[in-house]
Amino acid sequence: TRTGLLWALECLAWKHLGRVTTILAQLSQTVINDNWANKPISSLHATYRSWLPQTAASLEERMKALEMLMKRFPDIGWQICIDQFKAVSGVGHYSYRPRWRSDASGAGRSVTQKERYEFTRKAIDLTLAWPGHNEKTFSDLVERLPMISEEDQTVVWDLIDAWADSEADEKAKAGLRERIRALMLTRRNLPRELEDAIKDRARVMYEKLQPHDPAVRHAWLFAQHWIRHSIDEIEDKNFDYSKHEERISKLRVEAMKEIWVERGFEGVAEILSRSNEPGTVGYALGMSMTDENLRADFLRQCLSSTGDIERKVDGCMQGFLMAVGDEERGAVLLAVAEGADTDRLVRLFRCAPFKQDTWRLLDQYDKKIQDRYWQEVVPQWNRYSEAELIEIIDRLLEARRPRAAFHAVRLGWPQVETSRLKRLLLAVATVDAEPADWYRLDAYRLSEALDSLNGRTGVSSDEMAQLEFSFITALEHNKHGIPNLERQIAESPALFVQVLALMFKRNDDGQDPPEWRIENPERRLELASAAYHLLRQIGRIPGTGPDGKVNAEALLDWMTEVRRLCAEHGRIEVGDEQIGELLSKDEPPAEGNDGWPCLPVCEAMERIASQQIGRGFEIGVFNGRGVHWRGMDDGGTQERDLATNYRGWAKLRAFDYPYVSSVLESIAASYDRDAKREDAEVKIRKRLGH
Repeated sequence: TRTGLLWALECLAWKHLGRVTTILAQLSQTVINDNWANKPISSLHATYRSWLPQTAASLEERMKALEMLMKRFPDIGWQICIDQFKAVSGVGHYSYRPRWRSDASGAGRSVTQKERYEFTRKAIDLTLAWPGHNEKTFSDLVERLPMISEEDQTVVWDLIDAWADSEADEKAKAGLRERIRALMLTRRNLPRELEDAIKDRARVMYEKLQPHDPAVRHAWLFAQHWIRHSIDEIEDKNFDYSKHEERISKLRVEAMKEIWVERGFEGVAEILSRSNEPGTVGYALGMSMTDENLRADFLRQCLSSTGDIERKVDGCMQGFLMAVGDEERGAVLLAVAEGADTDRLVRLFRCAPFKQDTWRLLDQYDKKIQDRYWQEVVPQWNRYSEAELIEIIDRLLEARRPRAAFHAVRLGWPQVETSRLKRLLLAVATVDAEPADWYRLDAYRLSEALDSLNGRTGVSSDEMAQLEFSFITALEHNKHGIPNLERQIAESPALFVQVLALMFKRNDDGQDPPEWRIENPERRLELASAAYHLLRQIGRIPGTGPDGKVNAEALLDWMTEVRRLCAEHGRIEVGDEQIGELLSKDEPPAEGNDGWPCLPVCEAMERIASQQIGRGFEIGVFNGRGVHWRGMDDGGTQERDLATNYRGWAKLRAFDYPYVSSVLESIAASYDRDAKREDAEVKIRKRLGH
């Protein structure tokens, strides 16, 4: 509906610019936050774009309409005006054009440089004459200074100068000051002929806009963790990044010391409200404050704060306690904890460093408080000692938080004792007490954990296979894979049939064994999904020995038993198809004329010669091709090459294995058909001019 409305308005804008502008401006006043490109403001931008206007209105008409837009809808008009001289090159898109009328005839293409300049000049004049300049509009103009003339730059700086004299809001002045610093004093991509003039005036204005309130003045130091280098630093041939970091750290410590002295906790709260790095705020304050009583007083005030700022205050306390030395930290924590109620006590220790020193202090309190701590604490990843790893796993598993424990110890798998690592992985797979979006399982770290556990004394292949099946989805594209599970299935036809039973229903009226039945619908669906991923991932051909070679008799025995069990349990056709898909995963030869499939696979397929096995083999080949890419004019070249390969293998196997040869010939014929279809697609595209 929105797209249709905007297309209709874009169509009318070719002839009725003024009326359509009013409608689009009214619609643009409602901000639409989605990922659609079709928005009223986007249609306006396209209509008025200086170098590709999507209207048949003359230059004079467009400039007059732009004036009207600025008067009636100033906020929308401002966006359209500053878009005409933005500092980065833009991308233009064509608007909807009339199909049956000539309203857009001869219009909508790029205009002359003169026409573009005149329209841009009009937009600049309108922005400079803007009656209600503020921090936002001046920031937009400062960002575009390199794109306007020196005379216009002077006008902008003069306007800012006059505004600075009359503006009483220090936060607004600080906001513009930070934009000047970020845009004018940290960038190297300014035109050389303008750079010095811009920098000199920017420095003057930067100093003039300096707020008196230290919390406002120093807010830029804590807005983000990384502070961009200044132009002076970058142009210094001896610039040292580590010294830059030291300088910023020193500035932060001095700033927090000044804020605390002049404004106390109120100033810290002001900084936190404007910062995206509360931990950095707390760390700098902790480094500047050495008196134990002051530290304790600050933490008490933090614990008294609630509401919207509570999360940032907690981050501040974490940084603050990190800055305090280990010996001093214990005394401060105990001093603050004395007399605190349970909620504040847990909150205090939750913000302390996640390490044994904190846990030993916590041992002084009753089990209720300890349990709440382990249920609420956010574990920080780190390089822990073996004793710490043990305690983290035991405590968090007791609190039914296995994913949190996994997240905390993920860098120390070799140091985690075997029985605990097994217990942790099993709990991650089976305990579902944590919110779904907390500590999502990292597939790479999971693969590392299984690699570390695999082969340890006290861990059986069956236990590893159980874990691999539990994490089958996460392991699909990871290094560890499912080697134990593959080996188990290759040795157990019954297990393979049981996996099939999880996915496919019987084709008769019989009943599966009780141990195969799953009454819970959600659990049944979950296991069916796992079975699907398992069948996709199996790559080991049954009968494969330690040397990687397939034993034909062992493979045939496995296939015969699988087919017997499938027939017994009403799944013979789907069983044959899945056997065929598995056999197709035999690796083709890298080079030479050895033929494919390998002789043991050919022998087993030829003995049975089931139509469904052949069909499954074809499906496996097509699925195994995976994602592929082709050029616009390639046509069916890739498919013809594949058909040639499979037809060549079919000829090699034709005499000894006619059934296998027929399956390979069928695959080649299918690729021939695909090649013709792709050739036809290229011809159609060329005929349509695409």
